[in-house]
Amino acid sequence: MESQVTGPGQESSERPSGSRGERSRRLKEKLRHWGRGAQEKSHWVAERLMDRRICVGVTGLSGAGKSTLLTSLIYQLSHPQKAQLPGFAPALNGDLLGAELKPALDSGLPVFDYESCLSALMSHPPKWPQGTRDVSAMELHIHLRRHGRFRGSSPKTLILELRDYPGEWLMDLPMLRMDYREWCRHQAHIIESDTRAGLAPELVTRLAALSPQAEANGSELARLWNDYRGFLLDCRRERKLSYLQPGRALLDEEDYSLLPLLDLRGFNAGELEQLPETSNYQVLRRHYEAYVQGQVAPFLESHFKHLDRQLVLVDMIGTLFAGEQALDDMRLAFTHIADTFRYGESGLLSKLWRPKVNRLLFAATKVDQVLAADHDALRQLLGQQLQQTFTGARHRGLPIFSEAIAAVRCSREDQRNGRRMLVGHDLEGRYLGFENAEISSHLPREERDWSHYTGAAPPQLRPPQGMDSGSIPHIRVDALLNLLLGDKV
Repeated sequence: MESQVTGPGQESSERPSGSRGERSRRLKEKLRHWGRGAQEKSHWVAERLMDRRICVGVTGLSGAGKSTLLTSLIYQLSHPQKAQLPGFAPALNGDLLGAELKPALDSGLPVFDYESCLSALMSHPPKWPQGTRDVSAMELHIHLRRHGRFRGSSPKTLILELRDYPGEWLMDLPMLRMDYREWCRHQAHIIESDTRAGLAPELVTRLAALSPQAEANGSELARLWNDYRGFLLDCRRERKLSYLQPGRALLDEEDYSLLPLLDLRGFNAGELEQLPETSNYQVLRRHYEAYVQGQVAPFLESHFKHLDRQLVLVDMIGTLFAGEQALDDMRLAFTHIADTFRYGESGLLSKLWRPKVNRLLFAATKVDQVLAADHDALRQLLGQQLQQTFTGARHRGLPIFSEAIAAVRCSREDQRNGRRMLVGHDLEGRYLGFENAEISSHLPREERDWSHYTGAAPPQLRPPQGMDSGSIPHIRVDALLNLLLGDKV
């Protein structure tokens, strides 16, 4: 039997056939993928135009309780039969049907780890969720009952897109409006005008002695950067300061090598620009520009261009009891981030491509650490700080709201020997009762009057037991929801 031999012509005619089939399959798969993407995008456009989708940015400095608030908020909306939301009209009227958590459409960001955070609160013994150190995004599809004039009730869905990011990143945004020389002068002014230099006098002296024109020494700059990062951490931990840059140095261990030169006297801008490329000034200027362009600018562009509303969580109690400098620094932070957001009502097209922040909310957290009689005073104090910040013409017409909340209420009020007090469990699980220093609705006017708060910070409390079998107790989360969504539901 003669063997069959495949000639060159036959071989070339068969192989492309299989290849064409593979290419065709891949093309069909791509077309299906593009089709799904286009359909999702068209739904997104329709939802934006019909006011059925709203994007809210949520941030707070470390310790403000951002992860806990997001967990509580999602739980309350997802379990209307267990929720305690009398200040939120849909819940009060029985029109809140529930909510579903989904990945954010086309964001490319990780989803907030709700299940892990909820498990921590529901565990035995309960514990606080891990704080977030990166951005995340999620969609909460809130199902509501809509009442029509002629057709009775029907379901509708409001999509709440939540974009969560560390407040430390927010502190970096003012750097976009400063070049390296301006930033050095800004940092020198801050360090000289308050007492933070007392935390690291030797480091401040070394930074001040760093000559702009001297040849850069990589090893020396690396040692200074490690010490400067430790200085920033001490400013937050020991003084409760807020306005700290670079903010990412407080959250990760990347080698940004970003240092301020504290003494630029004798040099104008032109002279500094003419310094050799290997000088301290030029090397550190390049580090600064790399950080701003590589970290800060992309974050602003990718994150803030979507926002309709912004929620900022503030540890007002911790700041107040840390003293006058901590409160002044918080107000300074508010002042410098005030111009970060694009303010105003969004028109038809800007709703799709470049929405503006039309509502800005600040919430003092952990108010369960003080008696209910002090909650209103705390809210008024926060409001006073905001009034001093948002007074410029640029911010007129922007609705700004302040609230005082506890995402999870850890204490209850009791009375002993005729005195009101709070009882709860500390972080070690020990049962305790305490009274907080009374909070005035006005700040002390004299330095000596701050002694009322000195050393009187309330204890940190553990989450309450038993949430796994019932609801999550809170203080005024319903009022916060009403401020965020009341006009949309």
